[in-house]
Amino acid sequence: MKILELPLPFVTPRDVALPRRDEFGVPYGEDYLPILDGADNSRMATRASFAGVKFWRVHEALALNEKRALLAFGFNPYVISVRDQYPLYDQEAYNRARVRGTRMPFSHLSAVDIVLTVVLPDTPGLHQHVVSIKDAQAEFDQTIARQLERENSRCSRRQWTWEVLRGDQFGKRAWINNWLMRSWICGVDINRHYDEAQAFASRLLNCSRRGDLDRIMDRHARHLGIPSDRAYELFAIGTCFGFLYPDRNEELRVDKPLHLEFAP
Repeated sequence: MKILELPLPFVTPRDVALPRRDEFGVPYGEDYLPILDGADNSRMATRASFAGVKFWRVHEALALNEKRALLAFGFNPYVISVRDQYPLYDQEAYNRARVRGTRMPFSHLSAVDIVLTVVLPDTPGLHQHVVSIKDAQAEFDQTIARQLERENSRCSRRQWTWEVLRGDQFGKRAWINNWLMRSWICGVDINRHYDEAQAFASRLLNCSRRGDLDRIMDRHARHLGIPSDRAYELFAIGTCFGFLYPDRNEELRVDKPLHLEFAP
């Protein structure tokens, strides 16, 4: 599976049930803790910790490429959970350690960059998709190639899909747009506002979009009797769920026209 090539538009189903833990005992949502902490990373210039979009949890990105990817997946309607620096281990080694009553050697544990929990059309249940993020110019020597092969093998044994994505697959324009929308919903539990965001998006798509974004938001806010800040929140939430698709090749700014993909 290639997460960036899934067909669009797609709308996140309402009220997808996310269990407290996955089948390997690792928590979802706000209870999840990355196995690696960005603050412990020696590459201080590239690491970042920042609040997520779909859950009130801090993401740990060990490089700018990971930061762009984590933010993009927060606005991907197929994705309902994003877990960074996920602990992946060899199940056979774990089973042997349990039989012996000992701890599994740490060498059998590795951290994969991102595990996405996704919903797919006409597919029951949840699917786990692992993403390894690499720099656009990175060349894979034998050590890196073996590491990626181990990741892929462990994921296959779990019946999870896996892929490598390059940093340049997350464009600068889309990253800036996503960062702006994230600022509109920072600290907001988006899942509580699904229906309101859907209604707002429907109105936005079926009404005139003349003028710049700020004027558009002001018009809808006045009609709905809500603050303009709330209109921006609903816009960003609608994007998370796939009700709206801001054009990734256009600049999203309050003083510029709004460009939407898949809009009438």
